Amino acid sequence: MAKMSARSSSFSHRTVFVWSDEYLKYSFPGDHPFKSLRESMLRKILETKGAFHEIDMREPEVVDESVLETVHSRGYIEFVKRMSIRGEGYLDDFDTPAFPGIFEAALIRVSGTVTALKLLKQYDHAVNIGGGFHHAKRDAASGFCVFNDVALAAKLAEKEYGRVAVIDVDGHHGDGTQFLLYDDPNVLKVSLHMYHTNFFPGTGNYDEIGVGEGEGYTLNVPLPPGTGDDLYLKAFDEVVVPKVRQFKPNLIMFVVGGDSHFDDPLVELRLTTLGYLEIAKRVHSLAHEFAGGKLLMTGAGGYNYDATARSWAAVIAEIAQLDPVEFEDVHDCCMMASSPLAKEKVLKVIEELKNIHGL
Repeated sequence: MAKMSARSSSFSHRTVFVWSDEYLKYSFPGDHPFKSLRESMLRKILETKGAFHEIDMREPEVVDESVLETVHSRGYIEFVKRMSIRGEGYLDDFDTPAFPGIFEAALIRVSGTVTALKLLKQYDHAVNIGGGFHHAKRDAASGFCVFNDVALAAKLAEKEYGRVAVIDVDGHHGDGTQFLLYDDPNVLKVSLHMYHTNFFPGTGNYDEIGVGEGEGYTLNVPLPPGTGDDLYLKAFDEVVVPKVRQFKPNLIMFVVGGDSHFDDPLVELRLTTLGYLEIAKRVHSLAHEFAGGKLLMTGAGGYNYDATARSWAAVIAEIAQLDPVEFEDVHDCCMMASSPLAKEKVLKVIEELKNIHGL
């Protein structure tokens, strides 16, 4: 059983984990890399550790499909419904295949994030590991993402919380979230991701900072292949933390993709589970510093399923302040250093961002 005696802080904690077995239907067929096995593996870890003696579990309340129109066009929603009935073909350019029931499978995942947001009225922290579909656009699927629950929840959260910060540590740029909210000054969009020529989605350079009233409310931290825990945390500490403090959010959304892990087959960053833990500690602290502890975590990508599940478990253990001793065996042996080639590039990115954002 997970104990509460060895917390890393004195924060108060009431955490809820939103879950439905229906999440497992959002899993692409054949050798497609996006599989719901990740979520199943995480739940097994948490159950084995006795985490649900300390964390409440709640079913998502299915939202009316009209809620999707917060960020998506009616035409696109109807297209997904038709393709869901058809059960074949693609929702985009060959990344996101349709399968029978994909509309319902995507809707329950979105519902989980909306439910998690609502539950923050009762809890300090809410987790929907079935969320984090940050590539979906207003009129299109992209990068395995059908509906963008992150942007949708952020827009809904504005009504309740005013200023919302989205901190996205997926290995790929959160382009859908960025562009759906690009002119919105009430949502700070932060994305740390791998960035180089011909790497999906091809956006997220440091000079993408927003438009109109939203100018200055997008912070991209483009990282070269080979960036390890050391330089990742340096960028986080020197750029992300001061930017969030400058913004003073009333709610933080934390999008945790497992594909920044060094063992991920699609991304070439070098985070370890210990790196994820350190990031989680910083985000958690910021939530208590500015947002009264209000923190909504989602999943996102991650294609080494074991590494992703372990990284998620480490983050959730920190957020819920479960006994770290119980979770020692989810961790990699040690932190990983950046490659020599990455160092110069990361340091340049940090300086550019400090100048652009006045940090």
